[in-house]
Amino acid sequence: MKKFNFNFRLVVACLIITGVQACVNLDEKVYDTITEDNFYKSEEQYASVIASVYAQIRAFTPFAFDSESLTTDEALAPTRGNNWDEGGAWRKYHDHTWTYEHIYLGQLWTLGYNIVNKANETIYQFTKAKNQQYKNEFLPELFIARSYGYYYLINSYGNVPIVDRYDTPADYLPKNGATFNEGRKAAYDFAVKDITSNIASLSEQKGGALYGRFNKWAAYALLAKYYLNAETWTGAAKWDECIAACDEIINKGGYALESDYFANFVSKNEGSTENIFAIPFDNVRTEWGLIFYWYYLHYAEQAYYKTANQPWNGPCAIPSFIKSFNNKDKRKKGWLIGLRITPKGDTLKCTEDSKGMPLNYTVDFVNIYDGKDKTIYNHANAREYFGARYAKYQIEPGLPGTSMGNDLAVFRYADILLMKAEALMRKNGGAVQEALGLVNTVRSRSFDKDPTPWTLATLTFDAILKERGWEFYNENMRRNDLIRFNKFVRGKWEFADRSGESDTRNVFPIPQAALGANSNLTQNPGY
Repeated sequence: MKKFNFNFRLVVACLIITGVQACVNLDEKVYDTITEDNFYKSEEQYASVIASVYAQIRAFTPFAFDSESLTTDEALAPTRGNNWDEGGAWRKYHDHTWTYEHIYLGQLWTLGYNIVNKANETIYQFTKAKNQQYKNEFLPELFIARSYGYYYLINSYGNVPIVDRYDTPADYLPKNGATFNEGRKAAYDFAVKDITSNIASLSEQKGGALYGRFNKWAAYALLAKYYLNAETWTGAAKWDECIAACDEIINKGGYALESDYFANFVSKNEGSTENIFAIPFDNVRTEWGLIFYWYYLHYAEQAYYKTANQPWNGPCAIPSFIKSFNNKDKRKKGWLIGLRITPKGDTLKCTEDSKGMPLNYTVDFVNIYDGKDKTIYNHANAREYFGARYAKYQIEPGLPGTSMGNDLAVFRYADILLMKAEALMRKNGGAVQEALGLVNTVRSRSFDKDPTPWTLATLTFDAILKERGWEFYNENMRRNDLIRFNKFVRGKWEFADRSGESDTRNVFPIPQAALGANSNLTQNPGY
């Protein structure tokens, strides 16, 4: 694909703000229908239309943090006094007691299908357009985007209906599978075919007009994800296929690990040599976009970062996850721990249940200001300063709104290396030399001198799961990883007793709103 002067980042930002409307002056002549006669005449116009699909991807992906991290051994959103309760919605993530009425799981379904439906609509429009050159150029990208939406839907709900077209009757109600396994496999096969049938037609260009869009390498990364989860989702392993998809990127993509792990998450991270697919955000144009600082940090951090908006004092680390890091591992620096002192030397203060006391993020849930306090704290009754806070993405001082300007890393080269390593181990029943080299290559980047590199004897499946946790925290992967390693249900991390949990909880229930709107849907077993 040739490069052209088109600000894709700006167009997607406009679509997010205006609810997928065009950022144009509508004072003069308004068309209620876009046709080939008045549109679809240039490459820029086609690109502006596909921006509406990426707007849906952008709206969905940060939202997946709640379901992919707050349900795991990585993080939780504890109830702090009267804050972060909402009828127990946040506690239910942690203790795995959600139902089909859970408000945020309902939104996850809606946002996932927003990607699928917008992709279908745009595919339909492009198919009817007359310019064959641009159709050939842009249609493959749309099929990959649709499969991206299905990746998260299958990951979250398993047996989801296949919607493959936009021009459906008004009373159309899609069905999911007659059985859970049948429906999940059908959705998996459909999505994988979308990728394999179109990947050869995608551009190999990196950056420029293709930044933030599905090029060939991003599609191979998505395909590797599908193959990595094939055994879990369909019962049939695809280890060789996963390795082959990873090798396409390793051997031909031209990506490389950044020497500094955090270079992938700085405020201007579009130059990363490691990020294969990133979702662009802007700290002005994407309000309610990448809200990490606002979501995680204590209210008093507004004075530290001089932000226009006060943070919400939300999710934090589970103690055992922080304690699992080697103290020499630089990746641990992506968590805020301890006393918070501004660059000018002022100590931030607590403002709620410990008002006036120094703000000191504790790893453990213990009252450091009252040694006589015998309360057993957990996810249902936490104090305002409990828990290490995410700071992996650089927080730029003076943010004018709720969104950060960093781009969200979705597929990184480090993940390609570790996916290949895992597939090699599963294919061979344990560690082999090539897998060991891949894992240690990723790991060594985060140590001046690694005191405990993995060996063939120590690189177990539990070990590679730990390594993925340290490498990919705050990247929407942990729940998926734990399920694949059979560590999600009946998980033994802190605070909630899950010992009697059923395998049912490896997927979420289809939301009540979806069931109420579509009588053809079958609820997942156990719900």
